This record gives sequence, structure tokens and C-alpha cells, in this order.
Amino acid sequence: MPVVRLTSAFISGIVPPDKGATEYWDEITRGLCLRVYPKIDNATWTFRYRPKSGVGYERITLGKLRDLSLGKAREKATGLRAAVNDGGDPQKERRQARTEAKQALRFDALATAYVEGYAKLNKSSWKYDEMLLKRPRDAWGKRRPEELRRADVSALLLEIAATAPVSANRTKTVLSKLFNWAVDVGHLPANPIAGMKRIVKEGKPKERVLTDPELRVLWEVLENTKDITRDVADALRLLMLTGQRPGEIAGIEQVEIVDIGKASEARIEIPADRMKARRAHILPLAPLARAIVQEALERRKEEGDVNALLASRYYNRDTLARHSLSHALRRLIPDMKIDGLDAKAVATLQADPPTPHDLRRTCASGMARLGVGFEDRRAVLAHIADDVHGQHYDRYDRLAEKRQALALWEQHVQTVLERGDGGNVVPMRRRK
Repeated sequence: MPVVRLTSAFISGIVPPDKGATEYWDEITRGLCLRVYPKIDNATWTFRYRPKSGVGYERITLGKLRDLSLGKAREKATGLRAAVNDGGDPQKERRQARTEAKQALRFDALATAYVEGYAKLNKSSWKYDEMLLKRPRDAWGKRRPEELRRADVSALLLEIAATAPVSANRTKTVLSKLFNWAVDVGHLPANPIAGMKRIVKEGKPKERVLTDPELRVLWEVLENTKDITRDVADALRLLMLTGQRPGEIAGIEQVEIVDIGKASEARIEIPADRMKARRAHILPLAPLARAIVQEALERRKEEGDVNALLASRYYNRDTLARHSLSHALRRLIPDMKIDGLDAKAVATLQADPPTPHDLRRTCASGMARLGVGFEDRRAVLAHIADDVHGQHYDRYDRLAEKRQALALWEQHVQTVLERGDGGNVVPMRRRK
């Protein structure tokens, strides 16, 4: 039962035991323990404490190592320690909460349990699930889940589809996950919508890739606009330059930024709990992307913000919301004023408006066009092979190759921006 100063490097070097479990107690955060099993994916954070009301120790599980970073585990343990010092008993409270939930479970409570007990632990996009569950919670919040019929779900989905067809399909998917999870944990005897088809038929997946003139036009608008915040505009420019997922850029925290003062080593280290594949990702920063990050850091320094890189303008949020990037494009593109030789690019942007994900696809396609190999592109985009080798054994992060690929793409973008063969393209200011 060693007591050690836990670090990310130490944890990465842990050798799993052949059998049983090895416990590593954190020297910094009292009571925090990492339990490592023969299968490293089962490694678990726990917190041990002695409640003021009892004589023995209690232990509470915080989460799996693959889902919870060292920093987050320490943060949770510190919060629980404060609760214990105030007379609380987290494990007892958790048991009581489970008992009460089972005795008087309503759909609203089931939705909360799904978000807390499944989505947050397994999906980097859990907030999207939470958003999609709002309509069902409004409709069925006080109903017992086992009373819901297939017809009830179908009626609600058809109501959603009347104004938002794609959202109806996404809501159906989340509800199916929720009901399946509820069956697995014993809250429901069966999934009431098992086998239900999509409410509406969707078209083929988008394959939108911006042309070089469109890229230049959109970049110039983002540099000059006053209709969206500087942070949202910078998030969209970083999407163009790095090809990451919108949520991964919007949610960057300052603690994830490493060696920003060193041009050859500047990078963003995104923890596993923010990645779609639940695997940490290192994003090297080429010069232009690095400059954008440095400017954002200066803004946060002036504001006294030590958490987010790209800040939300809403008081109840810290980092940007992913959907704010989509809203920004929908707001800017229709109001672009067409002038000069770039009129055609503006016209095509307005005829087929891109989404934030299209900026990711544009970066990926651009790297391919420049000769960047498939494995290096996949590494930049944080795509992981579906086979067992790719998911569990191949830990080589291709940092040098990623840096070279992104530098090549950024050089191309700068060449496009510096051509100067366009007209004046500016966003039209909205009427007040």
C-alpha cells in the first residue's frame, strides 16, 4: 500500500499486477487512492475517509482512471474531504440516494441518473445528451418510467420532428440509450422503444469541404467581425487550423496548454475525459495557431480568468459551449456583404453554409491534398483504429508527425490568405 506523489508520468509508467489489486495512495491529497488491477482499463480512483458520526473508515468510488484525470480526481477528493469535515458522510448519502431513487423513481430522476451515471462517464458529448433530454423531461418528468408506452415516445418524437426533424432522430437515439442503460442497472424491465426506427429519413452525410477562396473569405470575416465575440471567432479559426472536433476546441482550459512560450514545443494536451474516444490527445500548435492561443491567454490574464482559454459571455459558464460555434456561423454567413473578386466564394458560402464540423473536414481534406499520410492525418484528428491493437496497445502519439502535418497545412492556409486576389469581404452589421 505505497504512499507516493502521484503524477501523470508516474501513472503512465505503472505496471499492472498479475493478480489482485495494487493501491497507490496520493501523498498530496489525503485519502485519494488509485487501485490498479491486472487489466489496466479497470484502474479505479477511490477516496477513503472516517466520518465524524462513525468509528470505522468508509471508502467511496470516484470513477475509472480512463474517465477521470489525476487533477479531476484530486478535485473530487478535496470536495469530499471538505464535506466530511463539515459532518457529511458521502458514502452513506450515496446509498440513501440510491435507495430513494429506487423507491420513488420518476423519469426526471432517471434522466439525471443516466447523465450522472453513464453519459458523463462514457461520453465527451454528455452535455448534448443532457440538452436532448430536455423535451422528454418536460413532457414526462413526473411519470414513472415503467409506465411510458411506445406510443408516448412516438408522439413526442413526432412533435419534435414537426420543427426539427434531425433533432427528433437524435432524441430517439438518446432515449434508446437511456432506456437500455436503465434496463442494465435494474431500473426498468425492458426498453419500451427497442427496435424503433428513425422518425424521419435523413439524407446522405455531409461531405462539405471549403474551397481555398471560401476559406480566405471566412477567415477575413472572422478577423474583422464585431457581431460575435473574439473568443468565438478564434475558436472557429483554430478549428480551421487544427481540424479538431468543435467541442474539443471550445472546451480548452488553460491548464491544458503546455510550453506555449516555445515555438517548437507549444501544444495542447487534451485529457481523456474531453475526448470522444476517451483517450488523451496531444495537439501541437503551429505558429499561427500558437499566436491565436497566446492572444487568448492575454485576454484571460487581463480579465483575471485562470480557467478557460476561450471564455463564454454567460456568467453560468466558463468555457465556450460547442453549439455557440454553430450559432456564430449561422449568424455571420447570411449577412456577408459581397464585393470584388471574392463574390463567388461568398455566394457559395451562403448557398451551402458550412458547419463547424465542415471546418474539421476541410483541414483533413487539405492535409490529404498536401500529401500528408493517412496515419498522420488520423493522428492529428484523434481517430483511433477500431481493432484491438489500435484501441489498447498502440500508444505512440506521433507528435513529431502531427506537428509537421499541421505546419504544412498552416503554411497552405497562410499562402491562401496572402494571395490578395479577392475583394473586400466584410460582415454586414445587423440592424439594432
